[in-house]
Amino acid sequence: MNINLWVGCGRLTKDAESSVTKKGTPMSKFRLAVNDRRNDDTLFLNVLCFGKMAESLNEHLLKGRLVSVTGKVKVDEYEDKTGAMRNSICVMADDISLGPNAGQGKVSSSAEAEAPF
Repeated sequence: MNINLWVGCGRLTKDAESSVTKKGTPMSKFRLAVNDRRNDDTLFLNVLCFGKMAESLNEHLLKGRLVSVTGKVKVDEYEDKTGAMRNSICVMADDISLGPNAGQGKVSSSAEAEAPF
């Protein structure tokens, strides 16, 4: 059995861009920065969502916002300006959960000291 499932959590690198597909379906596109806790690598992924999800979330998908995304990985092949073949990887979102905006939800140093974990 083959499964195409991607789950990740990261911050938006800029505000989401809304548009409409050729068939009239609302679409929202954003870039997500996902940090690897084991080293200093950051993965940057394009994320697409469609339909009612795109309509309802677009105004909340702002730069710095923490989001978790579940979806499918899609790889497109294209030819760049020099004629070389390239791959573009994106996530087609099935579910998006919103976290706090950048600057919100920060824990004060006194609260950190009281935390049991």
